[in-house]
Amino acid sequence: MCGQKPNVKGSEFLSFETPFGLIGLLSVPLIILLYVLKQKREKVTVSSLALWSKVIDDMQVNTPWQKLRKNLLMFLQIVAAILIVLVLAGFSLKLNTGEALSVIIVIDNSLSMASTDIKPTRLAAAKQDAIEYVENLPGNSRVTVVTIGGEPDVLIYASTSKNEVRKSIASISQSSGYVDAEMAGELVLFLKDQEKDARIVLFSDTFFSFGNEKVKFSEYKKQNDNIAVTGLTYTKTGNGITAMSIIRNQGEKSAEITVSLYGDDEFIDSKWVTIPGNQTKTIWWNKIPDNVRTLRVSVETEDILPDDNNGYEVVVTEKDVKILLVTNGNIFLEKALSLIEGVEVARTSPDETVYEGYDLYVFDGFIPGKFPKDGNMVIFSPTPNSLFSVGDWMDNPLVSPSDHPVFRYLDKLSFAVGRTRIIGKPEWAEVIMEYSGNPIIMEGVLDNKRILIFGFNLFETDLPLRAEFPILISNIVNEYAPLRSTVVDRIFAGDAVRFRLKPDTVKAYVHTPDGRRLAIEPAVLSEPFTDTGKPGIYTLEQVSSNGSVSTFFDVNLPDEWVMEKASYDRSDAAVEYKATDIAFQKQAVKFSLPVIAFVILILLFEWWYYANRNYV
Repeated sequence: MCGQKPNVKGSEFLSFETPFGLIGLLSVPLIILLYVLKQKREKVTVSSLALWSKVIDDMQVNTPWQKLRKNLLMFLQIVAAILIVLVLAGFSLKLNTGEALSVIIVIDNSLSMASTDIKPTRLAAAKQDAIEYVENLPGNSRVTVVTIGGEPDVLIYASTSKNEVRKSIASISQSSGYVDAEMAGELVLFLKDQEKDARIVLFSDTFFSFGNEKVKFSEYKKQNDNIAVTGLTYTKTGNGITAMSIIRNQGEKSAEITVSLYGDDEFIDSKWVTIPGNQTKTIWWNKIPDNVRTLRVSVETEDILPDDNNGYEVVVTEKDVKILLVTNGNIFLEKALSLIEGVEVARTSPDETVYEGYDLYVFDGFIPGKFPKDGNMVIFSPTPNSLFSVGDWMDNPLVSPSDHPVFRYLDKLSFAVGRTRIIGKPEWAEVIMEYSGNPIIMEGVLDNKRILIFGFNLFETDLPLRAEFPILISNIVNEYAPLRSTVVDRIFAGDAVRFRLKPDTVKAYVHTPDGRRLAIEPAVLSEPFTDTGKPGIYTLEQVSSNGSVSTFFDVNLPDEWVMEKASYDRSDAAVEYKATDIAFQKQAVKFSLPVIAFVILILLFEWWYYANRNYV
């Protein structure tokens, strides 16, 4: 580690470099014991005791277990012993020599700080040193504490209470995210702008610069010999499932490791591979049984960061989505829907009065008087109805880009609309696209069913003629067909998940990898689920009157090595301060030489006193 720090915590003013030297204080009771024990002398016959009164006095004093009398020699020996022990223990005083400061303490709690090359972990050591740094600051110093693992966060701002600052640092937990250097820099520079004289102190395993500001840096990294699973995916073949995993060696040296594949937590295969330093290796797994629903690849060889030794993937086994297209004839819609894999399309005319038994209903130029009870709806060119007002036509509306999920992968989509219906937005709907205050596309939830409304007729646009049209229709099916919409795309630990539940769901639960069963609101568009901090396989359980349906989704760790490497700022200004030691404001003043000199004086005085005591 780079920063200077005392070897023991000690008190606010005392410090001992080698506290084990205090064991020498056991000599004090030994000295006292020697003075209370009787001395053994040889018996000699003499003619008279008149001249031996002093000897008799000494014998009385040394009679065992009598009350200890005042003795200058014993006192000098005890003082000398205590001083010698303090010298051996490295005794020093910490003197406050600075004025109150303003400090921004930046603590990295990203995934790499869970490494165990510094015991117990890099983060634990950084927190301990940060707390000690705070304890050593002058009184009334203003301290701000910031964490930069995942989303940067301010834990405490400009506090003068060391106790509160210590609590905030102690409360920092390990994150599974990476450091976004740009976001972290913006936050720290904003705080620095509020406290112009603040010094920035960084506790991390990697140096990050914050603009051109000087950074006091304490590094926590002894080695980087770590193997990480950075990817796992699969494809279905005629011989079952084929999976591909990507393993990265983040160390400098070549590594020989064992990698295993598990399906539904049952062992499938294992391989012994060699990965050169700072390189990745792709490992293929063939002939995986096609009934496997979850995959896990695991690095079995121990390293300094066990958290990133596993990768997870859910094998999606969907049933065919049943879609009913109600139209007087729209070959474009029918063709686009039929091209989607896993979709069963049925077409009917608007003559029927009851619609049921389908996952998704697409109404083209028609709205039924009675809505279906068992599926979501997509409506093109609506007719007058009881749900929202439908007026005349608006000619040549201009469309603008949208970030709605139905336009995923269509950022540059541009299309022309000849005319669109003038429709009123009901309270239960939200506008996706509008022109001059008139909704062109809107969506909402009504009676626990999702409804998507396009105000225009596809025949009066050039959308069906564009190459992006099949992608748009596929996005609509994936978003609004209940079975498709419950499939959660791969997410990273800590990300929020918004489930799109089935319309008939009355209860919903999420089963976490650590065995918890968490209830969520059974709304079609539920509140985001945020308890995804632990990587692994999660289960979404939906309960309805027809039973329960469970689907899986995987949560993986981000590839921190790639994420952070792309965001590092390696400017000359940053490197200039990389090796700057953290300077504590209290100086530890040692008294070894003065104490030793004083001990020598005591011993000389004791010798003189003993030699001349008959004359004193």
